[in-house]
Amino acid sequence: MKDQTIKQNKTKTSSRSIIIEAIMFFTYAFFAVNWIAGSTLTPQIMEYFHLEGFASATLISNAITIAKIIGNFTAAVVLNKLLLKKSIGLASLLIVLGSVVAIFAPSYSVFILGRFIMGFGGALYVVYFSPIVIKYFSPETRPTVNALNSVAYNVGSIIALVIVGPVIDWLQTWQYSMGFFVAISGILFILWVFMGEDVEIEKKDTKVVEEKYTIKDAMKEKVNWLLPLTYSGLLTFYLVLLNIFPISGSAVIDAKSLSALTAIGGVIGTLIAIALSKRYSKRLPVIRICGLLMTLSGLLMFKATNGVVASIAALAIGICMFTPMTSLVMIPQELPNMTPSKLTQVMGLFWAISYIIETTLYFIIGNVIDLKGYGAGLNLALIASLTFFLGSFLLPETGKSKN
Repeated sequence: MKDQTIKQNKTKTSSRSIIIEAIMFFTYAFFAVNWIAGSTLTPQIMEYFHLEGFASATLISNAITIAKIIGNFTAAVVLNKLLLKKSIGLASLLIVLGSVVAIFAPSYSVFILGRFIMGFGGALYVVYFSPIVIKYFSPETRPTVNALNSVAYNVGSIIALVIVGPVIDWLQTWQYSMGFFVAISGILFILWVFMGEDVEIEKKDTKVVEEKYTIKDAMKEKVNWLLPLTYSGLLTFYLVLLNIFPISGSAVIDAKSLSALTAIGGVIGTLIAIALSKRYSKRLPVIRICGLLMTLSGLLMFKATNGVVASIAALAIGICMFTPMTSLVMIPQELPNMTPSKLTQVMGLFWAISYIIETTLYFIIGNVIDLKGYGAGLNLALIASLTFFLGSFLLPETGKSKN
């Protein structure tokens, strides 16, 4: 079995593997674009459905959170039933289908249903990045591919910042605007139909063993709890920066500019992660150092009274958020006897628990803001972000010395 694992890990990167990775990357990136476009168009959507007050708009966020958690938990079941090509194809199709349902929704409840379907597809999709990585790429190239995958949503955010406004101005209505972006997702789905491979994800002699590894088995392993506990603070902090900080009134300069700088920092951090992976293979020191610097940069940005200082801090936050993501994702991939189907269970649990913790923390932060104001809520988000730093002392070191 060991020889077979070594043989699988030495698989060379083919042109087909690169095409498959490109399709998956841009599918998830444009999922982000479509999602952000829908959020940007919220005022038009509410007017169209004759809604008053933003309380109704929170139903969308709640529906998506539920969709993500359910999707993450069921991703492995879908993969075992449909195999790789059909599972990823289903996730891609749900993203498109959900958008179409939302566009043609006759009522707000149907619109919410469409966004739920879309969020469910996105939740499935993000889990399937990891089995694709260890299926199609060698250990030497996996850090690079993981780095690219970790920034797919961020790239989508940057694309959205550039094109969503002009597209809305061009097409005027929210239906046409969302239709434009879903058309791109539809093209990517068609490309997957032709380029994806519907193959067995395990060798026959390991299939019996893998069928016994369920989500319950994954929940019994301590590392599968430590991973989401570590990541959840960073995820909460990231969402607070996107949704709460811009409306807090505490930004020394335009909050959208700081958000854009954080997104750009994420891309820079990804490039750093790729370069770093070629020279340094340890995981925990990268997570530890970047985690601490991220929290300190957030503190600096929140307290800055100078625009230049706040801008540098926002850029540093993005860099420190995304540089260690490759190291974090590599830990489950490098655990002993890891296979694509087992990894799907592990990553499904990882994302589900991460979102459950994030949702709980986000709710608490919202209540703190109601009671004590935005400053107290932002400080709590900073404290939560420390889980990334603290988790680095609890996780196993799976990276091996280059020597």
